[in-house]
Amino acid sequence: MNLFLDNLVKKIQLDDSALKLALPHIESGRAEALADKILSKGCLFCSAEYRKSPKEFAPLLLAASLILAQKVYEKYSERDIPDEIFYDTMSDITVWVNTLKREENIDGLKNIGWLYNHFKFELFKIGRMQYQFYKTNYIISGIPLLKIRQLTVKNHRPVLNIHIPEGEPLYLDKCKDSINSAKGFFEKYFPEYKFDGFVCDSWLLDPNNTLFMDCNKNIVMFSDLFDTVVRAKHNNFEIVKRLWGKEIKSADDIKDFPEITDLQRRTKAHILSGGKTGNGYGTISLFK
Repeated sequence: MNLFLDNLVKKIQLDDSALKLALPHIESGRAEALADKILSKGCLFCSAEYRKSPKEFAPLLLAASLILAQKVYEKYSERDIPDEIFYDTMSDITVWVNTLKREENIDGLKNIGWLYNHFKFELFKIGRMQYQFYKTNYIISGIPLLKIRQLTVKNHRPVLNIHIPEGEPLYLDKCKDSINSAKGFFEKYFPEYKFDGFVCDSWLLDPNNTLFMDCNKNIVMFSDLFDTVVRAKHNNFEIVKRLWGKEIKSADDIKDFPEITDLQRRTKAHILSGGKTGNGYGTISLFK
């Protein structure tokens, strides 16, 4: 492994056991070949390869992702983007390595579809949150027609799409600082990208959260960062996946889930009593 990759895995605190399995693929050149294939053909084929042999393909995909991170670093350098932003952004590799270990007990990487945004130089972590080049399409996002008019950012406009990585507390002051820093970051390093504001599609913004969560909690107060928040059309159990790391198809599936935290207890009671959960959609306009 070269000096750059050695520094990268240290900076993002990559799990040693996963790295140990990935290293042979870097040394053999298989990771480089897979990285080049992903860049030329996209990453959709990786899902099929993973299903064929998860324990063998996951370390290879992790190795290829490290190579892809090294390749995209050249673009960071061309724009003089600070190394801190690069390493913070690439730390998502570690997040998804840890997620795969937790959910499937497999060392390596699976979610290349999400990380592909990082490697295409389209998503950046600025402080607490991540920001992605995006154009609003409220129909695809599942926003009811009557509610589209409430949103402060118009449809089919360039924006920055906010994502909230797991693993850190949701402190509102850090989220505010992140948004302010992101505005300055994109104006400085991508002056050609004229955006109208920020949008966020997340279970954290579901207006139904107020029905069962403590209203003084950061999750509920997170909505206050946005000019407008509306509920998407369709219910889902995304909150269950985030709180327990498991997917369910019906409310009954949650009956035997543990109630270790207060939020788990409240969420479980809400769902079992027939309460609905889903996503909220928030906007922040630069032209209020």
